[in-house]
Amino acid sequence: MEDLFAAWHSVNKTSSIHAGLLHERQHPVLKQIRKQMIIELVGFILFLTAYYDFFDGARKPLYANILLVSAMLTVIAVNIIGYVFTKQGVPGENVRELLERHLAKLQTYAVVAVLARALMMLSVVVFFKGGTIVVILFIGMLVLLVRLWVKRIRRIKAVYNAFEEPVE
Repeated sequence: MEDLFAAWHSVNKTSSIHAGLLHERQHPVLKQIRKQMIIELVGFILFLTAYYDFFDGARKPLYANILLVSAMLTVIAVNIIGYVFTKQGVPGENVRELLERHLAKLQTYAVVAVLARALMMLSVVVFFKGGTIVVILFIGMLVLLVRLWVKRIRRIKAVYNAFEEPVE
């Protein structure tokens, strides 16, 4: 019986270590995501505060200004939502169920993130009257972004498929 108690206490210690990793400042992946998000947020906010004067926003059509600002704000909102999504735990009875729910959320988020970036790129093309080279560059960037998300999702699917169905 004492062996069972010893095993239980070691599990609790391990669980507390894992729970500690879920804190934002200790988890290495969350640190990287937070750092990237802050850099992007600062860049977008600096751009939005300066674009009207630096890039003659007053001379551009109103629809181009509205499209640019709303697209940038959308990307900022999607970044924040993605960070919150990453920090949240996913409830589940077992690892397979947890991965299944996480995968469904991740696929939805990936579509929203790609669409937000596409909207931002479209707004930049409209605002700056981008030429063919800029459009081709943005299409290439979107293709790379889609491939990145597909790769991430495939990795999680592979882990999900590696788990057998739970025995009941």
